[in-house]
Amino acid sequence: MKDNPRARFRDFVALNIEAHKILPEAEERSLIGDGISKFKLDGGQARGVVAVVAGESDQLLASEISRNMLNVLHQLIGTRRAVDKKRFDQGVTILKALVKGHIGDDAARAWLKRLVEQNDLKVRGSGLFRRKRWFRKIKAAA
Repeated sequence: MKDNPRARFRDFVALNIEAHKILPEAEERSLIGDGISKFKLDGGQARGVVAVVAGESDQLLASEISRNMLNVLHQLIGTRRAVDKKRFDQGVTILKALVKGHIGDDAARAWLKRLVEQNDLKVRGSGLFRRKRWFRKIKAAA
């Protein structure tokens, strides 16, 4: 049995993220919480162990992808802070590339819609009457 709590937590994380290509944010938070409460690590150590183990096992962290994608979105929309259909579709393509094709078009659209809504970005309508129907039609992630 290993005496080092960081090594034990590392094994625990490796065991728990095996099944995921992309580790959801809720599970990442849960693992970090376990590292803090069960393994007596501080937050930075627990977060670091989760990130290192995910990187070594070629797993992706949803929180990291969301953070990167938010930066990309801000570059795509410019100073208006309004997302139009064309820029949104470009964002979907970039998101799918970031996750190495592990999610489909619908999941990428739902993920990007959630990012837009959570960060209070405006949605710009398309067409003659500038309707936002294209954005409302995107089904939210379950």
